[in-house]
Amino acid sequence: MEWKKKTMKVVIIGCGKVGYSISESLTNEGHDVTVIDRNSNALKKIQDSLDVMCIEGDGADVEVQLEANVNKAGLLIATTPYDELNILCCLLAKRLGASKTISRVRNPVYFKQMDLIKDELRLSMVINPELITADEIFRVLIFPSAAKLEVFAKGRVELVEHRLSDNSVLAGMSLAEIYKRYKTKFLICAVQRDSRIFIPSGDFILHEGDKINVAASHNNLEGFFRTIGSLKDKIKTVMIVGGGKSCHYLVRQLLGVGMRVKIIENNFEKCRELAETFPKATIIHGDGTDQELLNEEGISDMDAFVSMTGIDEENIIMSLYVKNNSNAKVITKINRDSYCDLAAQMGLECIASPKYLTASGILSYVRSLKNTAGCNIEALYHVVGNKAEAIEFKINSRIEGLVDVPLKDVRLKKNILICGILRKRDVIIPNGDDCISLGDSVIVISKDYHFSDIEDILE
Repeated sequence: MEWKKKTMKVVIIGCGKVGYSISESLTNEGHDVTVIDRNSNALKKIQDSLDVMCIEGDGADVEVQLEANVNKAGLLIATTPYDELNILCCLLAKRLGASKTISRVRNPVYFKQMDLIKDELRLSMVINPELITADEIFRVLIFPSAAKLEVFAKGRVELVEHRLSDNSVLAGMSLAEIYKRYKTKFLICAVQRDSRIFIPSGDFILHEGDKINVAASHNNLEGFFRTIGSLKDKIKTVMIVGGGKSCHYLVRQLLGVGMRVKIIENNFEKCRELAETFPKATIIHGDGTDQELLNEEGISDMDAFVSMTGIDEENIIMSLYVKNNSNAKVITKINRDSYCDLAAQMGLECIASPKYLTASGILSYVRSLKNTAGCNIEALYHVVGNKAEAIEFKINSRIEGLVDVPLKDVRLKKNILICGILRKRDVIIPNGDDCISLGDSVIVISKDYHFSDIEDILE
């Protein structure tokens, strides 16, 4: 990937799974990262694999923060497991002179009050990995034909990942033939074939087993999948194993749209709390890895199954069993990178990774800090196995060579595709004759670059 030289000093407090993932993403983009943690083993692990400075100590200690040069930092991110500690670290950092602060806040009670006190706490951004994960899973359950679904322009454009089946009508067809045959407005903007990623042109021919990313409005996506025979029935019943914080956020959303929910949790106190919080859900005290229990609780009759315990191995094993013994839509929460790849190889297509989702949200914010006045980053997502990016830019000024120029005449760098234009209330899935106008939002897919500014896509 291409990137510019180091542009920002970032201090990260806490190098657990989320802290490590954020550190990796920011160092890959050339930022000067310092990590603070009390755990020397965790620091050794991150120092052995990443180009970061490590400081052992308490992130809420002023002397430790000064040792990390927080007073010169453009950004401090607090990602320890403790909400109160994260908020305190951010308050101290702002007092010491850090420009921006981001705090991880996981407690649902704290998080719902953040809008009221965020400014008072001088927080630039609040991240909640459990909520982000629940949102990701909810979107896929609402549109079960997708293995992954991202939204742009406040939901008006969706980017859906879908694996072509062995008998798919699209296999063997070029994109130009597909667009000619199916009149629905959509764009196939990225393809994953084995370990290779393609940003396809019109003569690209699809194969069975390809993972395609399709951009369109929700209604047009439904029409497209219905036409090719891949539109799945709406999900009405969901079984969830694991009653943690992500489960709380997800169940609230599922019950809100009328789905019937059954939760299996092996901690009795959590079961009691879930039963009090969600009286309309069915709560089962038991071990979700017990295949006999899954069968007794009717997994064969469920429309969807979500494994979201805190143990990746358990989530994978449960998901594989359900995939092979039911017709349920299976979604698996996984944190470890190597396990994500392994699970995909085993045929688990819907994987939610809290640390990847959190890192994407923070990257979107960091990139927006580097924008010129010409555009803003509205959203950023990692797609096709986190090997490509989809970014929504808001066009605030007339950019030479891009604005009011037919797209067929715009000189884009290789492996870049403009896959959507949002103009007021209109969604434009563009062809070569369409133009970008001042005030539009533009969705760009990129394989080989880290972009902070829309002008970076031009040759």
